[in-house]
Amino acid sequence: MEAVIPLLAIVTLVVSWNVFLYKRSAGRAWSPLWMAFSATAAAALFLIAGLLGYTLSRHTRFVDGTAWTGTVIWWQVAVGAIAATAAVYFWRAGLRSIRSS
Repeated sequence: MEAVIPLLAIVTLVVSWNVFLYKRSAGRAWSPLWMAFSATAAAALFLIAGLLGYTLSRHTRFVDGTAWTGTVIWWQVAVGAIAATAAVYFWRAGLRSIRSS
């Protein structure tokens, strides 16, 4: 039960921060174009890092003593590909909404 209280505090903080951002941006934070920008940035980060062999895991970098693995990191490439797919979807939806307005 003691572990639930910090977890609820973190969830409350994250939810309240998202509500704050949503209200401050007048709903633009969840618009398709903003989601497209975010997904594109995530896809670029994960795809480039994974293909170059740069691990994004701080634990692995600490244990190995270096951030470079010397091989392709396939799970990062997969996450980047999923983010790229989401980015394409959001770009299409965002551009479609611009054309209709």
